[in-house]
Order: sequence, then C-alpha cells, then structure tokens
Amino acid sequence: MVAANHKPMDKHTYTYGCLSSQRGRLMGAAMLMVVLFHVGGARHDTIFYCLSRCGNVGVDVFLFLSGIGLWFSWSRNQLRIKNEELRIKNEELRKNAGEAVDEDAAPRSVRSHSSLSCSSLMSFFRRRYVRVYPAWLVVACLYYLPRYFDGHLSAADTALSIALNWGFWEHDELTFWFVPSIMALYTVAPAYMELIRRHPECRLMPVVAMVGCVLAQYWPPLHSAVGHIEIFTSRIPIFLIGINMGQAVMERRPIKRAGWWMLLAVFALSALACVNFEDGLRGRFPLFLERMVYIPLAVSMSLLLARLMEPMPRWAGAPLAFVGAVSLEIYLIHAQFVLLPLHRLHLGYWPTAIAVVVVSALLGWLLHKAVGLLTRKIA
Repeated sequence: MVAANHKPMDKHTYTYGCLSSQRGRLMGAAMLMVVLFHVGGARHDTIFYCLSRCGNVGVDVFLFLSGIGLWFSWSRNQLRIKNEELRIKNEELRKNAGEAVDEDAAPRSVRSHSSLSCSSLMSFFRRRYVRVYPAWLVVACLYYLPRYFDGHLSAADTALSIALNWGFWEHDELTFWFVPSIMALYTVAPAYMELIRRHPECRLMPVVAMVGCVLAQYWPPLHSAVGHIEIFTSRIPIFLIGINMGQAVMERRPIKRAGWWMLLAVFALSALACVNFEDGLRGRFPLFLERMVYIPLAVSMSLLLARLMEPMPRWAGAPLAFVGAVSLEIYLIHAQFVLLPLHRLHLGYWPTAIAVVVVSALLGWLLHKAVGLLTRKIA
C-alpha cells in the first residue's frame, strides 16, 4: 500500500538510480574516452581532435562513479553492523531475562560495537585493495623490472615503484598515476563518509577541495608541497561529489523535467568550455582550470548518458558493460603495452584506436580472470 502523501512513481520516471543500474556501461564509456584521449594524434589529423582531447574527462567519470559505489558499500557495512549489534543485544536480553541487570552489559556492548566497526572497516579496505592492488602488481612488475635490469632504475626505486608507485608522489611520474591516486582516495573515503554521516553540513567539502586546487596552484607553500601532483589534487572534488550523491542514488530519488533541462544546459556549457580550451588555448592556462570544468561535465554527462542507456536492451549495452568490467585492467595495459607498439605502425587515428580497444580488452579480460583466480579466497 502506498502512503497517502506519496504518489507512486511512474514507470517512465528517471531517477538518480540510473547511475547505479548503468554503472557498468558508464564505466565502459569512460574507458573508451580515456583510450581515445591517449591515442591522441596531430591537431589536424582528424576533426575529432578537440573532442578526443576532452576524453580525459573519462577519469573524472570513473572517480564520480567510484565515489557513488563506495557510499553503497559503506552503507551496507553500516547496516550489517547495526543488524549484528541488534542480534547481540537480543541474545543478551534473552540470556539475562529474569536476572538482575548486569552493570558490565553496557561496556560489553561498547566493546562489541568497536570490534564490529573495526572488522567492517578492514573488510571494506580488503575488498577495495584486492580489486586494484594484485592487478597493479602484475603490470608494475612487467613494466618496472625490465627497466631495473636495463640499468635505468636502482633496486630501491624499482621496489618503491612496484609497491607504491612512489615516483608519482615524488616527482609526478604519470605512467600509472591513477592507481596510487585511487588507492589514496579509497584510504580516506571511510573517514569522509563517517564525517558527512555525523555532520551532513560537511557535504560542502568538495567546494573546500576546489578552493584547495586554486591555492595549490597559486599559494607558494602549498604549491611547493603538492603542486607537482595537480593531476590528483584536482580530481579530489569529483570523487567527494560522487560520495555525496550516493544517498540520492541509493534512494532512487526522481529527477524532474526541470532537472533534465538544467543538466542539458550544464553539459552544453561545460563541453563548450572544454572544447574551446583544447581548440586554441592549450598551453595558455593552468591545467587545473580545465579540470574544474570537468567536474560539471562529468556529473551532467554521466546522468544524461545513463538516461539514454536505461531503455537499451541488455545485448545492446553488452560491449560497454564488458569494457567497464575490465576497465582497470584496460587502463593498466593499454598505454604502455598496446598503444606504444601500435603507434610505430602509423596506422592512423581510428585504426589505432580500434586496435587498442580490442587488444587491450582481450588482454585485460585475461588479466582480470587470472587475478580473480588468485585472489578469490582473499576477497
């Protein structure tokens, strides 16, 4: 029965839940954007040049969707903790029925809560890290060990590069920058989610992070400390926005017609800004400025694409879903192990892009399966 003050949702009403139901396809689309961006090409090689350069926004889509996914996972963990605490409390009540109240009951409950929270947090981290770290170790060994044996890297640098990709944090080595960045964001995400759960007003933190990006560019003390990893710091706001939006996605809050018109306007304006940045202003502005425009572009594009994808039959979206399922592995493999050799063949933009997607998807799937077999018991 539907409450009197709530109208049943029309089956044609689109909600924020589309970001969850279409997550795999959106991840696939974002990965294709990143590949097209990396394929690159000379400015006049293709009319697609400016749009392909804007494909860098695929990283922001990844982080936006990752933030939403973390909120889902964290909320499920909190629900499990509450259910387990309720079960323990009921057992204690049954045990103590008809007996005098035990003064140690409260401390015991507190200890149970602390133990459950710690166990839940460890489980949360384990699932996140097992998804990223084993695949990273395989690819990092394949990339860095040959450089050690060739004499280009010392033993210490090789070990730190494989373990932590320390070169990114130390001197902005961008070969696999996304991996240390997402691991760092996973590490701080639980603290942020607990913060906004207790203090909802702290959901304004993405705005603070955007101000931090400006300070990191122009305030000398902060610039000297983190200015070299601008590619990471400028992506923190979109990740936090994804976490903030997680509740609306879980509750499948509807998006009314005015909201869709607003999203179209935001998408058009931010896309126009990015294309103009790439068309004639490249090199004449600090990169963080365009990445700030990526924030509204990523949010609006994700929602609009999800709405277009929702009516699609499963078979039509299967290729994108497949790419999305192995997007991490494709990211790790495509640039260094597939694109570089293909560039030497001078096939042209589109043949190279198609070949990179096909070969990387196949190798990524094999890596995904192999790592999955090795980590099945851990996860």
